[in-house]
Amino acid sequence: MDTNIIYKKAEDYVRDLFEKNTNEKLVFHNLQHTEAVVQRTKEIAAHYSLNEKEMLVLYVAAWFHDTGHLFGGGFKNHEDRSVDVMKRFMSDYDNDKELIHSIESCILATKMPRNPHNLVEQIICDADTYHFGTKEFKDTNKRMREEYGLRQEKISKEDWDEGTLEMLNAHQFYTEYCKDLLDDNKKNNIKRIKKKLKKYEEAKGDLKIDNVNSLTTKGIQTMLRLTSENHLKLSDMADHKANILISVNAIIISVILGVLMRKLEEE
Repeated sequence: MDTNIIYKKAEDYVRDLFEKNTNEKLVFHNLQHTEAVVQRTKEIAAHYSLNEKEMLVLYVAAWFHDTGHLFGGGFKNHEDRSVDVMKRFMSDYDNDKELIHSIESCILATKMPRNPHNLVEQIICDADTYHFGTKEFKDTNKRMREEYGLRQEKISKEDWDEGTLEMLNAHQFYTEYCKDLLDDNKKNNIKRIKKKLKKYEEAKGDLKIDNVNSLTTKGIQTMLRLTSENHLKLSDMADHKANILISVNAIIISVILGVLMRKLEEE
């Protein structure tokens, strides 16, 4: 079959899949992401002398590489599901086993950990992670976290940023084109994530200081309250003793006056 027909059929087929299998949880792995990867694939491939078959492999792989997300199973092994979708499509248009195997290898090259074996596989890997080296990364990373929370589990910003930093540090661009174009911006994104993590640590330190200050304040308040209560108790005891002494003195004076009056009468 004419390769131009396959180009068009592949695009129409994948667009139709996303329209018929709309999933609100796919905040990142949606048709817009696939379209972006296809465009970036064309951009990178334009700088290399690929033959017609290599371009076809790359183009079909780019359209199908994330279709596995449309059919359940979570994030894990979505590339294998994407290969199954691609094979169903290709069986209707071209039974060239070598061609299908090349497309399969290209899709699976995007699977973590990535290990592309040729230039075509390197190009699709770089196209899939192109945003790592752009200013768009802040937005794409936010949407990726949102999708992960909807499909897998909720995760705190700090834990997500720690995982993001680990991912960026382990990541590499494979083509010289992307290395020259995107490495510096990727380093800037790494610095930004590190700053965020530093702020988390500083916030924790401030919280500890606040807790210590709060405990100190409460301790002082408790000490003053106990001192005041003890002072009142001592004052009550002193008043009680004074009352006793006054009563005793009054009795003694009364007795003395009585005895003295009898003595005066006798005299």
